[in-house]
Amino acid sequence: MLQKELFNRYINIAQEHQEFLERSLSNKDLAKLLLGSVSDEYGQAPNKILIIGRETRGWLKCWDDFQYNEDGIKRSMDKSKGFLENQLKENKKDTRGKSFFNFVRNVTEKSGKNGILWANIYASDYKGGHINKIKDKKTIKEIETISKKIIVAQIEVLNPDIIIFATGNQGVAARRRYFPNSELRECTAIEGYPSKDLWAFKLPDYDAQCYRIHHPSSFSYDKRQARQKLIEILPSI
Repeated sequence: MLQKELFNRYINIAQEHQEFLERSLSNKDLAKLLLGSVSDEYGQAPNKILIIGRETRGWLKCWDDFQYNEDGIKRSMDKSKGFLENQLKENKKDTRGKSFFNFVRNVTEKSGKNGILWANIYASDYKGGHINKIKDKKTIKEIETISKKIIVAQIEVLNPDIIIFATGNQGVAARRRYFPNSELRECTAIEGYPSKDLWAFKLPDYDAQCYRIHHPSSFSYDKRQARQKLIEILPSI
């Protein structure tokens, strides 16, 4: 079962970084890790798409009893699964302040929702925002290391057909550290769009078709047009 395989990978990641994660729980400014999940219908989905945002905003900060053990990781995965399912409901469309999930819903309208996966380039956040505000650079590096492992686990276990990096400018540097541009394959410009707005490529070790766009909170005309073009490119249900 894919969910079980993903769970096992998360357990391994937690064990590899046990000391840091236990210490992070006492830092009230750090959110818990976003541990993406998989829908029950994922295996039969015609289009499997991993959408990577930038960071959450205070993810699970109210879970004072949380621990990075088997029970905690299962609870976290169940939470992210339920949260995503709730965000994909039709009546959530055009919700103010939810630009990322408005974009995700646009993707599901074109390509279906059963194959949607959710991750962030930063699996945690600091004071509800970007982790670059953390003064301790070792903490930033540790979060990035864990974040990359979580993304790789989702790619290797769930084998998405498409990966959309919708991280915005503040997430580009981290993506380049995880997957350096020099190692990318089949980098392709989309005619009529500058590469900074829409760009196609493949990661060095995986077959998924990847795209880079600005974060959906970018509302300039050029950015909106690039997102619309990407929707047109994506496969239909």
